[in-house]
Amino acid sequence: MKKILILGGTGFVGRILTENLIKENIHPVLFNRGKRSPGIFPELRHITGDRMVKEDIKQIAAESWDVVIDFSCMFPVNLDEITESLKGKAGRYIFVSTCSVYPMDDPEMWKVPVDESTETLPCTEEQKVDPDILPTYGQKKAECERILLAKDWLDTIIFRPGLIYGRYDYTDRFYYWLHRAHSVNPILLPEEGREKFTATYSEDFAALIRSAIDIKSHNKVYNAVTHSPVSLKEYLDESCRQLGTSPEFVNVNMDFIEKNELQPWGDLPAWVGAMELVLDYSKALRDFPVKFHTFNESLKGCIDYYSSLSWKVPVAGLTPEREQELIKIARTV
Repeated sequence: MKKILILGGTGFVGRILTENLIKENIHPVLFNRGKRSPGIFPELRHITGDRMVKEDIKQIAAESWDVVIDFSCMFPVNLDEITESLKGKAGRYIFVSTCSVYPMDDPEMWKVPVDESTETLPCTEEQKVDPDILPTYGQKKAECERILLAKDWLDTIIFRPGLIYGRYDYTDRFYYWLHRAHSVNPILLPEEGREKFTATYSEDFAALIRSAIDIKSHNKVYNAVTHSPVSLKEYLDESCRQLGTSPEFVNVNMDFIEKNELQPWGDLPAWVGAMELVLDYSKALRDFPVKFHTFNESLKGCIDYYSSLSWKVPVAGLTPEREQELIKIARTV
């Protein structure tokens, strides 16, 4: 049986993957700080440590691993330190990157589905070490990829997911719109919700990573979205259909959005503005023996999950109160 180390296995997709491995009677070792979901997986071996602390890295470098799965890396220098410490001790390194390594603000590039050959973002020396992660998230992850790809001695698989959604999602970015469809209140809809995007269902992403543990022949980099493109309006329409609701959609254009200082992705989660974000994931479909759910099936899984949580108010996006204030303004324009 393979000896598997998971860096960050108690969070979102890592938690699902760990659950699935346990069901197969596979017991990975978890390395993390013990801060997220403490106490889960008592049947597993835990190595408590901070990957940013060199003394803690020594704990994992003291052993050999067939597969290392890295969910938690944010800083290029740290990834270089960890992989160098594991030289000759790691058989395969599976790295969870992001589609944000692509230029997200280049509408011209996104006019066709973006494949893995597309040039990724540069990363300056300052960005590599900038402790503020979010403004340079894509640049940092792109540099992490370059570090891994430069290590010819390391068997590497890199996954670039889109917006990840589903069970254990703590960001609520995808859930924001599902909650709106459930609440039956009028919904503020940007630009008719017409732009399409590809996203990543957490259950399917966990299955994809599970497959990567054992697969013999593979490429190094994969876009890891899991279903055909869908527009925000299509997402809301299908949500309402499955929930049996019929809320009013109040459309607002870019002038309204800019005038009221609404931030794409922040105030209006999963929406990046008047452009489409579609990834080509044909390589993953071809190389991995995983059957992905359709978007409608994935959505049904989300509805079941959030129903079990009693439809809490999402932490992402506009508050319901602010949204209704903006809808009143929109109706007077």
